[in-house]
Amino acid sequence: MKTILISAQLLFLPFLILAQSPMQFDIFTCQAPAGYVLKDNKEKLFFEKIEGSAYCQLYLWKATTGESDPEKDFARDWNNFAVTPYQVSAPETKEMNSADGWTVTNGAARGTYKNIQFVISISTYSKGAVTYAIVSVLNDRKYLADVDQFTATVDPDLKKFKPGSSLAKPVVNQPGQLMNMAKPTTNFDDGWMARAQTSYVQLQKSNTEIRLHYVDAALDDAKSNMIDAPEYYWKHYIEPYFSVRQPEKWSGVQYPVIYFMQGNATNKQTGASCFVAIKIVYNGGARPIVVISPDQSSYQRQFPHPNDLDRMLSYNKFAVTAKDIIGTWNGGGGGGLEYYNAYTGNYMSSHTLSTTDEFSFNSNGTYSSMYRSANINGGNAQFGGQDFKGKFSCTDWQLSASNRYRGATTNFNAQLIAVKGGYLLYLQDKANSSMQYTLYRTK
Repeated sequence: MKTILISAQLLFLPFLILAQSPMQFDIFTCQAPAGYVLKDNKEKLFFEKIEGSAYCQLYLWKATTGESDPEKDFARDWNNFAVTPYQVSAPETKEMNSADGWTVTNGAARGTYKNIQFVISISTYSKGAVTYAIVSVLNDRKYLADVDQFTATVDPDLKKFKPGSSLAKPVVNQPGQLMNMAKPTTNFDDGWMARAQTSYVQLQKSNTEIRLHYVDAALDDAKSNMIDAPEYYWKHYIEPYFSVRQPEKWSGVQYPVIYFMQGNATNKQTGASCFVAIKIVYNGGARPIVVISPDQSSYQRQFPHPNDLDRMLSYNKFAVTAKDIIGTWNGGGGGGLEYYNAYTGNYMSSHTLSTTDEFSFNSNGTYSSMYRSANINGGNAQFGGQDFKGKFSCTDWQLSASNRYRGATTNFNAQLIAVKGGYLLYLQDKANSSMQYTLYRTK
């Protein structure tokens, strides 16, 4: 059996305070872990850190009236924090120790939630009829030191305890399921981090989260012309998750029209106060941008005007690997013009252009591509095309393909763009930036 990810080297030092500014919660003084985002401070203290596909969640639950029996206190905590939310039936490791009058029972086990594997560790502290729990949920060993350091700062003051306090109902706070691509996380130079999730691209920087929702044709088509766009998408992307006391809709007169709403809110899942905003950008369909920040001032420092949010759509950008692109990809475009006599208004002629591109990438490192065009001007039609075959290679943001025009190798800027149900492949010829391909997988 694999070694369980659990550390207890500082587990029984609950009264050590680090030399930093402490925070108060319930009967506790503690220190917020460096680099973590505070997600809740109502019924529980909840910190989270996400780095690509790796994450750690730290919980400090309010002190409650226990069973005056450490074994029963731990059994209750395990049922509430492991069995109920994660269906982890029993701890794989368990130990009990004492420190300064407290009995500390620690247990840990592995689990899976929505195809994401993790380890949960629960430390139950019992002293007479008072008990509390520190819970960690993580999927990478590197966070064990963070768990130990946070635990070491927790200092309970029994004088503040109110007998009869009951345990709050636990809520699963599992990170969203990542899209099936080799590198679903991008760290940008300006501090933003993007994660391609199945429901939206999640951007995080410091204590601000942005959700780039994908174009949803069915949702767009269901919209009535009798309802304004901000209100419609607010109902679908804000109201299920946040309670907003007095939402405000953008009322400025500007072209293009600005579809924007904002307001002070409460997160329905965590109870934490926050500020939310939504901007609808129309480009091949509605692209809702949702922002969640701690308060309005921190939001406005980053985005003084609603149009400042538009640039965040460019963060839907993920590295390319050969594994991601094996298969056949298609793209193309076209357009047309109709000519009328300026004096008589009579129709004269039309001009249309249609293009088709196809790339096939094979697991043996070879590729083939096909370009076809149809140019119809009035009654005259011209058809053209080119075919190439060669070898290809990928290095995150570049794709190289040999034996293209006049036998030369073409280097493309390359990236994946997350969309509803999958992703697109974007290629741009580095030597000729006007040659761009946005391709979708056909098989």
